[in-house]
Amino acid sequence: MSGDIEVGLSGPPEARNARPAGSLRRFLPQTKPYRSKFLLAAVVSSGILTAQIAQPEIIKLFVDQVLTGKEPQRLFPYAAIVLALGITWTSLAFCRRHVSAWIAFGLEFDLRNHVYAHLQKLSVDFHDGWQSGELVARAVQDIARIRRYIGFGLTFLFQMALQAIFVVIMLTHIDFKLALVALAFTSPVIFVSQRFSRLYHQISRASQDQQGDLTTIVEESATGVRIIKAFGRMPQRSALFRAQSQRIFDTNMRGVAARKRLWTLDVFLLGMSIIGIVLFGGIQVVHGALTVGALTQFVLYQQMLVWPVREIGWIIAQGQEASAAAERVWELLDTHPDIKDEPGARPLGSTNGRIRFDDVWFRYPESEDFILRGLDLDIRGGETLAIVGVTGSGKTTVAALASRFYDPTSGNISLDGHDLRTLQVRSVRAQATVAFEDPILFSVSIRENLLMGKPNATDDEVWDALVAAHADDFVRELPWVLDTRVGEQGYSLSGGQRQRIALARAIIGRPRILILDNPLSSVDVHTEAAIEAALRERLPGSTCLLIAHRPSTLLLADRIAVIRDGTLHSTGTHHELLATDPYYRNVLAADDAQRSEEVNA
Repeated sequence: MSGDIEVGLSGPPEARNARPAGSLRRFLPQTKPYRSKFLLAAVVSSGILTAQIAQPEIIKLFVDQVLTGKEPQRLFPYAAIVLALGITWTSLAFCRRHVSAWIAFGLEFDLRNHVYAHLQKLSVDFHDGWQSGELVARAVQDIARIRRYIGFGLTFLFQMALQAIFVVIMLTHIDFKLALVALAFTSPVIFVSQRFSRLYHQISRASQDQQGDLTTIVEESATGVRIIKAFGRMPQRSALFRAQSQRIFDTNMRGVAARKRLWTLDVFLLGMSIIGIVLFGGIQVVHGALTVGALTQFVLYQQMLVWPVREIGWIIAQGQEASAAAERVWELLDTHPDIKDEPGARPLGSTNGRIRFDDVWFRYPESEDFILRGLDLDIRGGETLAIVGVTGSGKTTVAALASRFYDPTSGNISLDGHDLRTLQVRSVRAQATVAFEDPILFSVSIRENLLMGKPNATDDEVWDALVAAHADDFVRELPWVLDTRVGEQGYSLSGGQRQRIALARAIIGRPRILILDNPLSSVDVHTEAAIEAALRERLPGSTCLLIAHRPSTLLLADRIAVIRDGTLHSTGTHHELLATDPYYRNVLAADDAQRSEEVNA
């Protein structure tokens, strides 16, 4: 049990190696709306304790007065009082559980919404560095652990602490020497529990990290099932899943062993305590120093001490699981978005759509290599500019910077002469929309996917966007037309259909700036030309930044910018560049050769 704990490899390295980012105490402000209910739970717990403590006193009187024959007429009154006390504390316990559940699930609701909202604010580079399954585990499983402890564990901890204090007072009041005997056997539990607490925190953190890794494996296997089946890698993925499950099993069994040792020690000490009390208490009864009723009362109070001592391991385990979960959640909440509104940022009003890159250098986080190296590029308002370059030249990076998914490492990107960093992020993205080569659709209906681009769009606007993207024909043939669900990531549709739905989503809001990152690579050239013509008709005056490879697509652009090694190599029309730029011809030839290899394969 003292061996090293294997920690999961969830999240980016800096998060895994960081010191604990927080504790349960940091969640105290989140409990402010529930403080009145916490107070109610404390009052109810005090009522329960009062009823429980009163019972042994009545039983003492019953034994000393009724069973000895001194006052037999008190039999039924005492029995009625004990019954009433039992009903009272049982009813109060029911109320306490209801209040605790209200606190627990309300707090979980608030925390989960808070974490989800924070994840939505975080920058793209954060999500690039984290496994999606790990984020799911922290937003769902870890918050549930915090809920269980704050909502239920703390209530029971308060009840147990209050009960232990009053019981010790009552034991001391009945017989001080006998109380020392009882405490002599229970005190070691406190010292052992401290060591258990430190060890179980390590085990809990390891188990939660490993469960995050397992969630990632499941998520990746579900989304990549076609790749797994295509390459026949089901046995390997199953072995990976089994190995990770085994790690979690081994870690959890270490936790079971730790809890078992503490529980065994608790039971042993409590058993020895009973023996000591009966032995020394019996001697005092024989010598007349203690009545039978007082000894009975003492044993009953001592049994009330059994529950707090016996459950201390469970409370500690719950607390350490919640503490480890809190650290993991705070690792998310302590991460601040890199892309955010700067102080004094103003909203972007109407825009001409002119985008300018001035000496822009950029490298991705955790990378030492610059993707863009002093890029100077001027995209005129209303112009369709195509960007061409070999793989890794920085084409997609230009698109990401233009929509402010990232900020340049140095240099300046402006919109109508205003530095993008001085404009409110939301207002920029309301004017500039993106359609990617690899379209992501949500597991909802066609209509709901398009409404992501314009939440208040009418059905006429939805159909107009579908017509522009040449997606209306196949949508009309779907079983429930616009209300047809597309499945996870839209995999119930073909690649070309997904791209056209994603394009319709991008244009439904009639953006002033449209960034197309090779979004029609899965469509034939004739359909692509028709879509481009429809876009020009529906988005007159809009600036279009087009990343493309096909010569047929490049012919549709007003101007082409050739990117080479992160810098602007040349600009011109397709025909001008073919005539004057050997590098441009080589790039097109390389793309044609790659497409030919893909077709022949």
